[in-house]
Amino acid sequence: MNGGTNPTFQWKVNGTDTGTNTPVFTYIPENGDRVYCVLTSSYSTCTTNNPATSDTIVMIVNPNLPVSVTVVASQNPVCAGTSVTFTATPVNGGTSPTYQWKVNGNNTGTNSPAYSYSPQLNDSVWCVITSNLSCVSGNPATSNKLVMVVSPIPEVTLSACFDTVTTVNAKPFRLKGGIPLGGSYSGPGVDPITGYFNPAMAGLGAKSITYSYTNLYNCSNNSIRSITVVNAPSFTCGDSMTDIRDNQVYPTVQIGSQCWMAANLSYGLEIPDTIPQRDNCIPEKYSRPSSFVPRPSFYQWDELMRYEDTEGIQGLCPPGWHVPSEPDWNQLFAVYQGNAFAGRPLLYSGFSGFNAVLSGVEHFNRSWNFIDFATMFWSSTAHGPWKAWSHGLNDYNYSVSYYPSYRANAFSVRCVRD
Repeated sequence: MNGGTNPTFQWKVNGTDTGTNTPVFTYIPENGDRVYCVLTSSYSTCTTNNPATSDTIVMIVNPNLPVSVTVVASQNPVCAGTSVTFTATPVNGGTSPTYQWKVNGNNTGTNSPAYSYSPQLNDSVWCVITSNLSCVSGNPATSNKLVMVVSPIPEVTLSACFDTVTTVNAKPFRLKGGIPLGGSYSGPGVDPITGYFNPAMAGLGAKSITYSYTNLYNCSNNSIRSITVVNAPSFTCGDSMTDIRDNQVYPTVQIGSQCWMAANLSYGLEIPDTIPQRDNCIPEKYSRPSSFVPRPSFYQWDELMRYEDTEGIQGLCPPGWHVPSEPDWNQLFAVYQGNAFAGRPLLYSGFSGFNAVLSGVEHFNRSWNFIDFATMFWSSTAHGPWKAWSHGLNDYNYSVSYYPSYRANAFSVRCVRD
């Protein structure tokens, strides 16, 4: 005030002259700097307090706070198709920072400290934040980059290598058909350790059976099939029995305390007899032209047993029936004074009602033998790793033979009720 037309200005910082002869002084202060100005008026007369010293401004300089941000993933590595949540943690972001998420350099997500999506292999994820503080450095700030390790999930299938309809009184049977091998089965009535399904434990109705598999990356997947458990149809031995799986009808006969089929098993898909039956989830059989009705069917032992060596299991027999074991056969023979004399009454021309027909056998997918001369029936009792017990009947001998046959031979099958 009252500086005249041409006042002079001397700026002072901490008592030291600085600046130029101008009413404005600009510099970058340090914390605690004391800034003032000395003015000399150009009036030569009629002034007091000339030169005049201004008030002192003590500068308060806040340090520039570095802005930064760190990103973490809820999991990494991760299995394909899994949603991952990425969380950004800012430093000196202020009360309301802004967030810009990036995936492989492309903007994505919303203005939020969290972002979720299902990453692909080698996706690079990071975040850029802008602080709303006034005294900051490094603003906006870019986070660390997360390169995602995404492992494949296994392709899991479950084929029906078991009866998909069964009766509540059927024997437990092993579940098969899960690919890749090495997984586990679960569901109502399933023993997860043995992989057996128990219809009685499962109860009536449709039951979902799950096959689960975990690969070397610890990624899991599963496949589901349904087994329907129904009540066993009302049945009195001696009446015809209907196989609920394919509606095939079989005569039955009561012999002693046992109930037997009075005709050969004929379940499965007929394939050429030159092709070995395989463990392919399809019940397979051989047939040949014959005057017998129905046409006789033949099974290699492993196919009949569903590739198990467990004596007395259901195998390919209908639910509630099983492949006869050696004790079952011996009990049958005992009704007719043992195997030395049981052959005659068990034949189609005999009086037992068993009605064994002389349909022959097939050897090693190469040749048919003994047609109209003899027949062979499988037992569910194994004889070492390559053979199993079987029993032969013919029209010229009163006995029933005991024969340890190679499993690759194809014989007839009779089932006995559980």
